[in-house]
Amino acid sequence: MSILDIKLRTPRREHLMRMDLDPALRSEESILSFIRAGVLYEADVADVFLRAVRDGDTVFDVGANVGFFTLLGAFLAGPTGRVVSFEPAAENLRRLAANIALNDVANITVVEQPVSDGIEDTAFHLNSDNAGGHSLWAPGNFPANAKSREAPRSIAMRTTTIDAEVARLNLAPPRVIKIDTEGAEHKVLAGAAGLLQGRKVPYIVAELHEFGLQQMGSSQAALRGFMAEFGYETFLLYLDGSLPRLAPRATRISSPFFLNLLFSTPENVAALWPTVTHQIAPGLVKTAPSIVPVQP
Repeated sequence: MSILDIKLRTPRREHLMRMDLDPALRSEESILSFIRAGVLYEADVADVFLRAVRDGDTVFDVGANVGFFTLLGAFLAGPTGRVVSFEPAAENLRRLAANIALNDVANITVVEQPVSDGIEDTAFHLNSDNAGGHSLWAPGNFPANAKSREAPRSIAMRTTTIDAEVARLNLAPPRVIKIDTEGAEHKVLAGAAGLLQGRKVPYIVAELHEFGLQQMGSSQAALRGFMAEFGYETFLLYLDGSLPRLAPRATRISSPFFLNLLFSTPENVAALWPTVTHQIAPGLVKTAPSIVPVQP
């Protein structure tokens, strides 16, 4: 294990975020691989945080793992803001607590429960192949998870909901909710219906894990259709921080990788990306006579 210093530069100030990461653990090596490449972990999600989270905001990190986005939200929201970090797995909680302790932040509340669409007893399944892959369905069902299939592990836990925690903690609606729950995203959002009504949360980032959604009785179409009922459009995020791309409701999103979706509105996206630069590859102009330069 080693202490990693991550510089966060914002228009307002510069922060130094510290994390203790173990390269022997697959989920933590993933974070390290982004940092070694000179970008923030899951740079597409990090860019939404950097653009959206302001001093005094509330942020929810659902599926916090070892706390990268919990800490990022805590620094950006500042001492007057609040971050609620949801992580049920005991080993991840230990690592999360250690990373929080490394940083001078006191605005984080950790909820040690899985998040779903109701409050009930359930089996929470531990992923022996990847500590970032614990879930509400058996991870051994995923073809690549051989260890989880050979030695399945689960623990009895009680779920909570986003709406319940907002009420319990007496919080303002979050400005950003990030959800990474291996396919339980639809259930998590169903448990936030009170906040979704009237689009009280302007920015919701959720992983699109189609195999996991299927295991939980949902699908891409069902998840996106549910959000559309509340007036949220689906946007594709990009690692270079470019303008998110609106995916029309009837257009299916296909990717060989797990990806992150932004649920928001065109107006809210425009507030974070007020200008877009259109660029044409230099060689393309020569072969496209229909493209005529605009006269100044």
